[in-house]
Amino acid sequence: MNWNVVTDNAGLLLEAFGTTLWIAGATIVLSVVLAFPLAVMRDGPIRGLRILSAVFSWVMRATPALTLLFLTYFGLPQVGIYLAAVPAAIAGLTLSATGYNMEYIRAGLRAVPSTQYEAARALGMPFPMILRRVIVPQAIRTIMPPLTSNLTLVMKGSSLAGMVAVTELTGAGMALISRTYQPFEILIVIGLAYLILNGALIWLQHRVENWLSLPGQG
Repeated sequence: MNWNVVTDNAGLLLEAFGTTLWIAGATIVLSVVLAFPLAVMRDGPIRGLRILSAVFSWVMRATPALTLLFLTYFGLPQVGIYLAAVPAAIAGLTLSATGYNMEYIRAGLRAVPSTQYEAARALGMPFPMILRRVIVPQAIRTIMPPLTSNLTLVMKGSSLAGMVAVTELTGAGMALISRTYQPFEILIVIGLAYLILNGALIWLQHRVENWLSLPGQG
């Protein structure tokens, strides 16, 4: 094996790694932030919001992530909305991830016994307080495992950003392979990079779960 191809192009690979980290991190944060209110709306008391959130979930989960990327990068300019490659990639990936995340969050919220909600209402607690102090602390234990599994897929799915002119890690690696004809070393480095990113995400999941299991937490 010849590792010179990696050391000679370390600058390019590190820059691409940073781009991947930025796209994946922004997508993860935005998709979780957007998914929570959509999950609440999905089973909320307002029929119109229930329908809108259900349609959003169905469309986003039924549409391939690559199609959403193409729509945000190539489609939006057709209606006068222009996004640079990285924001367009984040937007497309966020739409796709949000559709799945909201269903995981919704399932966790519904797993909390209805008697908890009824008891909180009997005490006169407003709905936002019931969510914050009663429902969410119990639901998050159910939400975390499937949600984290989906977020690791989001991390790996960030490689699709290369399809819309973003020089992320996989795209940069493929470009190097086509130029150097040394795929083995480059693919090992790419694989290790994703292993580190997803390993950190899984470690964070375990830390959160351990914290929630402590007495008095949640």
